[in-house]
Amino acid sequence: MQQPVDSGIDPATLQRFIAEKIFTLPGISNHQEVFTVLLTGSRAIGQHAPESDVDIDVLCPREAYEAVLQASYIAGLISTDKSFFCLMPDEEKAHFFGEGMANPHFSITPLDVVAQQLRDYEDVPLWIWTNAQVITDPGEQFQRMREGFRGYPPDVLIRKIKHRWLLAGYAGVDIYPHHHSSDDDLLPAITAVQTRVNELLRFFFLVEGQPFPYSKRLLRLSKMTALGREFCPLLQHAVSLALGIISPECPVWERLDEALTSILCEDISPEASRMARACEQAMITAGVDPAWVAADYDNVDELLRGELGPTP
Repeated sequence: MQQPVDSGIDPATLQRFIAEKIFTLPGISNHQEVFTVLLTGSRAIGQHAPESDVDIDVLCPREAYEAVLQASYIAGLISTDKSFFCLMPDEEKAHFFGEGMANPHFSITPLDVVAQQLRDYEDVPLWIWTNAQVITDPGEQFQRMREGFRGYPPDVLIRKIKHRWLLAGYAGVDIYPHHHSSDDDLLPAITAVQTRVNELLRFFFLVEGQPFPYSKRLLRLSKMTALGREFCPLLQHAVSLALGIISPECPVWERLDEALTSILCEDISPEASRMARACEQAMITAGVDPAWVAADYDNVDELLRGELGPTP
């Protein structure tokens, strides 16, 4: 059972929002019988700031979803009839939650889509659904579905770990323009540093068997993993160098080279070497074949052939 989390929202206010904005949607009349309502995002895990927005996800059977989607589109409540997303305007936000936080919003998703995401082990949706706080769930239709997720099967987890590890290497080795032939190369260089950092952060979750969150939450929440606690300061330093937050007086290519060296070049950077050894041990502990780990980037054809997931 989930432990209660301080979301920073008055429960009565949240219930009033649901009653007035969600349980009044056109297309059906039995909202409380078919709508599962979840609090998701940063407030669901108690990692919010006072100004954080209110993320609400509504789940329902496909028939109810289609009826509400079409009726809401005709009524002008949403701008497309292909998906349901509703962002509250400023005046309605103030009416419910006051002026301090970002605009609340909610989505509606068919339950069969959630079931498919769980079956396919889609990482970000898994993080959202497993961390969601249930507000209302008729017949426990969502909770029974969520309880079916018992973690990644070993073969799935190993494939995902390999995929993220090689993506992180690919960003540093194949994307970064080491020859600095033109300032047109600055964008891919900065992108390569950021991509390597993000893939390592995702890797930190996976070697512990955990799904990873969406990019906005990666750095903050990865600090709760063992590798993240140790190496997030190093990765943050590299990003700050790439963006010129640190050493802004230094020529940009020198900053970028230093950033990449610090998180990739094991033969030059003791910090990069220490992180690589820790990551290698984490892979082996998670069940990756030590011979595969030792071969490291020589395994890149598995990535480029799409054997581990989408190609870069």
